[in-house]
Amino acid sequence: MSLTVVSTPIGNPEDISKHALQAIEQASLVIGEEKKVTLKFLKSVQLTGRPVELLNEHSDAEDLNFLLEKCKSENVALVSDCGTPGFCDPGADLVNLCHKHNVSVQVAPGASSLMALLALAGLRLDQFLFRGFLPANNEKRNRAWAELKKIKWPIVIMDTPYRLDKTLSELKQNFANQQLVVGYRLTFPDQELFRGSPKAAHTHFEGKKGEFILLVH
Repeated sequence: MSLTVVSTPIGNPEDISKHALQAIEQASLVIGEEKKVTLKFLKSVQLTGRPVELLNEHSDAEDLNFLLEKCKSENVALVSDCGTPGFCDPGADLVNLCHKHNVSVQVAPGASSLMALLALAGLRLDQFLFRGFLPANNEKRNRAWAELKKIKWPIVIMDTPYRLDKTLSELKQNFANQQLVVGYRLTFPDQELFRGSPKAAHTHFEGKKGEFILLVH
């Protein structure tokens, strides 16, 4: 049958599209990252009653093959905890597997923290490097920073909410003379957009933990 990659809101629940709702309504199975989050989302859009399977960083090859078989025989909707699945997300492995097995893959696009940040940044970017999530391991993380310092383009970085302070501290050390645009809890009521130096950003966000994405330029 088919797999539809469905974007869900990154903060504001009104950002769900009609296309996304139709894709979920037509699906006999929903695949999400975390069951509690997925069920809460389905309840919020009044589309409960569908079975939910999980695909996340703990999934293995056996799990992927099980989900592939579901996609071969059912209409399946793939969602993530927020934003667009398949982008910095384990969903990419299932999408790739479906392509290899000639299973139809569709998309219901929508909210994206990357596009939200670029739209708010006020910078004309003809090219940039999307680095995504930095490694959690300190040694690998230090190597990643060393490689990023060689890049001449603007760089987009994401990380988990609890590493906001660590990331800004490392930026202060590695990119002291650059400027940042930090999108914090984008589209939430308490959204913040910060533009300034890494040092100023580190001071501004001291003690805060929340979803973020940032641009170094």
